[in-house]
Amino acid sequence: MQISDRPIAITNPTLRGLIKELGNECRNVTALINQLQLPHLTATQQAEILAELLSATIHLHVHCDDEFQELIANEMETLPDDDETDE
Repeated sequence: MQISDRPIAITNPTLRGLIKELGNECRNVTALINQLQLPHLTATQQAEILAELLSATIHLHVHCDDEFQELIANEMETLPDDDETDE
């Protein structure tokens, strides 16, 4: 089982879906960066990779908007305070 196949410990299904989507896009960005490190790329290949990278970064920028950040903050507020259980 790959790490990406494991369930995400988030109660909000919208946030869980958004986090999965974020992970997929981050893997896409990493793959594109790895492609840019390949030797002997033609200018056309570089342009295609950079265009995909531009698209991915725009998606990430939109994806991580205020609503996404608020969903994360709300999820954090639902977590129990571990410091209280240690006493």
